[in-house]
Amino acid sequence: MRDVLLDNEDLLRINNLNVRFRTSEGAFRAVRDVSISIRSGETLGIVGESGSGKSVTALSIMNLIPNPPGEATGDILFNGRNLRNLSPEEVRTIRGNEISMIFQEPMTSLNPIHTCGKQIMEPLLLHKGFTKKEAKVRALELLKMVGIPIPEQRFKEYPHQLSGGMRQRIMIAMALACRPKLLLADEPTTALDVTIQAQILELMKNLRKEIDTAIIMITHDLGIITEMCDRVVVMYAGQVVESSPLKELIKESLHPYTEGLLRSIPTITKEKQRLHTIEGTVPSPFNMPIGCSFQPRCNYSTSLCSEKTPELVHITEERAVRCWRHVNEGKQG
Repeated sequence: MRDVLLDNEDLLRINNLNVRFRTSEGAFRAVRDVSISIRSGETLGIVGESGSGKSVTALSIMNLIPNPPGEATGDILFNGRNLRNLSPEEVRTIRGNEISMIFQEPMTSLNPIHTCGKQIMEPLLLHKGFTKKEAKVRALELLKMVGIPIPEQRFKEYPHQLSGGMRQRIMIAMALACRPKLLLADEPTTALDVTIQAQILELMKNLRKEIDTAIIMITHDLGIITEMCDRVVVMYAGQVVESSPLKELIKESLHPYTEGLLRSIPTITKEKQRLHTIEGTVPSPFNMPIGCSFQPRCNYSTSLCSEKTPELVHITEERAVRCWRHVNEGKQG
């Protein structure tokens, strides 16, 4: 993994991000010392099970962690500006314009009292200075781009009148409206059928080619990761456990969790094969295991793993892993 403190070519650099939530059951850390970076035109995949901290990391970039009960610390640098030091007004000029996000739950993210067309037009009117006529023309173009049939009719409809897949495509159209420099895609194709999923992924690829948009793809689907991403960050229990260029990760995973994820991908063979699973579940944030977070589910665990937490070590300039099996192979950082 590149040194996020020194690489001036990065569009986005996150340094030592920690996110803590206070609840009636007590406080817990949802994200722990996460440092990642992405360059213009690059697609970075963040993969992991539910509860691994993927979505919270993305919401932190957008400055959407509610405080209280949430509290985020660390640096988030975008184009050389620390987003955490900006005023709410300054953040609003970036959010939805230079940085856009496709949210996981479109029904709770879209405004129920405004038409879909008005919601797509809003960032164009706010950030790009379009007239209402220009914004409507562009909104209809976007609806066609994301595969919405009869766009003139859908433009006038409200979110509750559309199916889940349609709402997801409306959300994607909104995110693409201002041609952002950075697109955060949180499970962007979950509610879509295979044909539309392929369309949307192709749209994102074209956006990256045309205007050098960087994309952070957050998903549990390794099929999407292998199709879209240049590099991959694997998260588990709020921490980065492995970071690597995609090709090297596929060729040889370093962390046992990554190995389990890759083995869990279904394959088409003539012989009947039992689908591989990773035994156990992600630990509760209120009851984290001592030592390595993955140790209770790991086939390679030793007594050291249950006594002391491993640091993230750099095996090469581009590869890092958090595992005692590799601690003597690299440099901590």
